[in-house]
Amino acid sequence: MSQEIDENRRTPEELAVLFDLEPDIKEVIVEGRTDAGLLRWYFSITSPDADVKFFAIQDRVLINNDRLQSMGYDSGNRGRVIATAQIVESLFPEQKAGAFVADRDRGAIGLDPCPTVNGLHFTDFTSIELYFFNEKSLRKILTVTLRAPQSVKASHILTAITPILTTLFRIRAVLRTAPEPKPKLAAGVIDKLKIGADGTSNLDPKDALQKSAQGKVDGLLQTYEALSLSPELDVRHYIHGHDFCAVLVRYLQGNHPQVFREERRGLAYPSTLELAVLTSAEVSELAETHLFQDLTEFLRGDED
Repeated sequence: MSQEIDENRRTPEELAVLFDLEPDIKEVIVEGRTDAGLLRWYFSITSPDADVKFFAIQDRVLINNDRLQSMGYDSGNRGRVIATAQIVESLFPEQKAGAFVADRDRGAIGLDPCPTVNGLHFTDFTSIELYFFNEKSLRKILTVTLRAPQSVKASHILTAITPILTTLFRIRAVLRTAPEPKPKLAAGVIDKLKIGADGTSNLDPKDALQKSAQGKVDGLLQTYEALSLSPELDVRHYIHGHDFCAVLVRYLQGNHPQVFREERRGLAYPSTLELAVLTSAEVSELAETHLFQDLTEFLRGDED
């Protein structure tokens, strides 16, 4: 870690004092560096004169895992963001200098807490990646980045992969209900996924649960069958962020392998394609969402 980043890092208490002593500063602290980059780009266009800094939690806050666990959070960046926001609020409830952004994750089904805390904001959907789960963004990636032929339709792909993504979401949610140590989705579930052009696949929830829990599926399948997803909510509440590009890659490899030829081979890695997908961002689209509206209001402060 660079000296510059080390000098930026503060305990939640130090950060709270800073926000109290310098109420005119503006900081936005998010889970990851990619999230910070996206927000930095957006506000450089919409609020170019705003004096604001964007940080990934790892580059700004010093908080150890023991403290997270004592507050009821897992040792991940999401928990770090929420815990820091809560500590800051407990010390200075009315502070207006700092904003915190965490993924909503499985909040729609009650598996991840989304507490109401001053300065704490949650993504509109499960994560940042889901802002780009739409026809317009996917069409841009297909046309510009992957140079797919016009016959490859974004709308058709989204229709085909959505049921698979929501099934994976349910499987992951069920695994979260298992006793400690909680199993994670087995890598082979997605790596060996085969998807037809019409969305048919070899994804079997029972098999996925057995592989992930190493055969210890007592009650998990019943929990899976009982878990329903409300049709009233946007489907993007029921898709795990990183699964989007992982499943998209498997679909394209099986049905349109030409998009990953030549210099585009590296984009067949989901993590790389995920970065490319973020470049499909449109200011006008993001501006219509609650998170970006709330952060815009935060930056404006008392101007109104």
